[in-house]
Amino acid sequence: MAEKLTVLDLLERTAQKTPDAPAIVLPDRVVSYRELLGSSQRLAGALIQQTSRPVVALFFPMVPEFVIAYFGVLYAGKQALPLNLLLPPEELKYIIEDSGADFILAPPPFVAKLAPLGVRVGDYAELMKNAPASAALPRPNPDDVCTLLYTSGTTGKPKGVELTQYNLASNALNSVETMKLDKDYRVLACLPNFHTFAITGTILAPITCGGSLTPMPRFEPEAALKLASAAKCNMLLMVPSMYRLLIRMQERRPYDMKHLRLTIAGGEALPREVAEQFEKTFGSPLLEGFGQTESGPVVSFNRPWDHKAGTIGKPITGVEIRIVDPESLRELPVNTTGELWVKSPSVMKGYHNRPEETAKTITADGWLRTGDMGEITPDGYIRITGRLREMVKVAGEMVFPAEVEAALLKHPAVAETGVAGFKDERKGEIVKAFVVLKEGQQASEDELLSHCRGALAAYKVPRTIEFRNELPKGPTGKVLRRLLK
Repeated sequence: MAEKLTVLDLLERTAQKTPDAPAIVLPDRVVSYRELLGSSQRLAGALIQQTSRPVVALFFPMVPEFVIAYFGVLYAGKQALPLNLLLPPEELKYIIEDSGADFILAPPPFVAKLAPLGVRVGDYAELMKNAPASAALPRPNPDDVCTLLYTSGTTGKPKGVELTQYNLASNALNSVETMKLDKDYRVLACLPNFHTFAITGTILAPITCGGSLTPMPRFEPEAALKLASAAKCNMLLMVPSMYRLLIRMQERRPYDMKHLRLTIAGGEALPREVAEQFEKTFGSPLLEGFGQTESGPVVSFNRPWDHKAGTIGKPITGVEIRIVDPESLRELPVNTTGELWVKSPSVMKGYHNRPEETAKTITADGWLRTGDMGEITPDGYIRITGRLREMVKVAGEMVFPAEVEAALLKHPAVAETGVAGFKDERKGEIVKAFVVLKEGQQASEDELLSHCRGALAAYKVPRTIEFRNELPKGPTGKVLRRLLK
C-alpha cells in the first residue's frame, strides 16, 4: 500500500465515485453515499460544540444512525467509543471513566436510560436537527487514534484497544483485496457494533468496495433470514453460534437465500458439523476467518477459491505470521504448536493508558503476541488450537478446550458445550465439561465420557461432565469459558 489512508478517505473515495449508490439498505429506507457523507459531516459540526475531549462514546444498536454517528465522530476529529448495550451500569461507568469521555451520543429511546451514569448524554435526533449546515472540520492524520474498543476483560478489567485511522483503513482495504469484494456485495450487518469484526467487516469493508450494508439492531435467526432475503443480502458475517441458529431456523421455515455469494465465520472456532450443515442447507460454503481486536482485526481468511476445512485460511494481504514457543520465544517449524504472532499495518497502537500491558503484547520490533495457540500447515494454512490462557495442563500435557468441545458436539444429543480446566493435586489440572442437551434428547455422563474416549487421547477426556440448562454467553452467543470456572 503506497499511501497511508484514513477511514474518512475510504468513505470519500466511494462517495465521490458513486454518490447516488446505496450505502445503507433497508426494505423501507435507503441511504446513499452522498447522504451518508453529508449527514456525518453535519453531525461532526454539532459534536465539536458538545465536548473538547478526544473521545465520544456511542450507545446505539446496529442501525443506520450508528453508521452516521460513527463517521460523524471521526469527522469531528475525535475517537469513537462504541459501547456494549448489554453491560450493567457499573461496567459502563468504568469504561467511560477509563476512556476519559464526558459525552455519550445516543438515539432518543436510550437517552433517559443513560442518565444514571452521571455523564452528559446527547440526543442524536436533536443534534442532527440543530447541526450546522456547514462547519470547518479538522482532518485526522493516518496515525491518529480512530476507534477505542474495550476487550471483554477475560483476565481482569476491560482494556481499551487503540486503533488508528490507518490501522482500520489498511485492514479494510487489504480484506477487500484479498476476498475480491466489489460494489455488488450487500452485507447483512447483524453483529454487535462494539466489536471490531462488525466495524471492519460489516461497515468499512462494504464502504471500501462501494457495496452496501443492511443493518439489523438485534440478531434473531428468523428476523435475520427474513431481512437478508428481502434485502437480497449476498454476504453474511457471523460467529458460528449464530450460524447454528440460522441453520435450524432455515430447516424449519425456509427463506429464499439463493442469492448468497459469500459467508464468513469468525469470532470463535467453527465446528466442522456447522460448516457442513450450513453448506447442505444454504448451498454456500461457510468459510472460516480469524482476527482479534488488537490485530485490527482481520488476520486471515479461507478464500472461496482456496479453502481448507479445519483451518482459518491464509493471511490476508499485508499480514505476516509466525508460530513461536511462548516460553523460549523461538520461532517454530511447520506442524508445531505454539503461539501465533502477527505483524501488519493493522496492529493496534496499544492499550489505552496501559504502557506496560502494551509492552507485554507488542514486541519491540512490532510483532503482536495474539495469545492464540496454533500451527502452520506445510501448504501455508493456519490452524488454531486454543487460547494460551485457556490451555489446560494435565500432567504436563497440553489440552485445548476447543478440541474437547468439538469432540462432544459430535454426539447427537449435545446442543452446546463449554470446557475449562480446574486445579487437581495429582495432575495439576483436570478437564471438566459443561453440557446442554438438545431438546427431547437424553445422554448420561458415562455415555458422553465413553464417546470422548473414542475421539480423544486419554489425558484430554474430561474427568467429569456437568449438565446445565444453559451456558454463560457473550453478546454474539459465544460460550464464555472464563465464567464456567
